[in-house]
Amino acid sequence: MALKKRTKFNAEFNMSSLTDIIFLLLIFFMLTSSLTSPNTQDIDRPVSNSKTPSPQNVALDYTEEGLYFVDGDETALVDLEPKLRIRISEERQKNKEKNIDTEVTIVLSVKNTETTGTIVRFMKMSNKLGVRLILATDPDKEKERNN
Repeated sequence: MALKKRTKFNAEFNMSSLTDIIFLLLIFFMLTSSLTSPNTQDIDRPVSNSKTPSPQNVALDYTEEGLYFVDGDETALVDLEPKLRIRISEERQKNKEKNIDTEVTIVLSVKNTETTGTIVRFMKMSNKLGVRLILATDPDKEKERNN
């Protein structure tokens, strides 16, 4: 007697549940992407009514006209980083002579209308120089905001 096995394997895959999951994921990503705002760099500048002054080692001012001032001296853009490097090394030397163990800080003063990109550029420069950068606040703005 010759008995043959008649077992056949079905190689089909049921795709209906997979398409439902993909459809739900598509809806989820469409909804969440529409909730994000492309203008995420529009942030308010800090204001303060604090009376405690920050340790100001090096003052850096940037005017609306595009002028740079390091400790009150006007500096060209190409000379800004080398001049800051010199001022930072002078401050570190002063701290070493006085046996003060504080890090050098750059206090950046910009107008409130200045773009965030400009501030980020100064932050990158301070990171490159290995110092801390503080954004100067205007106490008068805090009074205006509270009134």
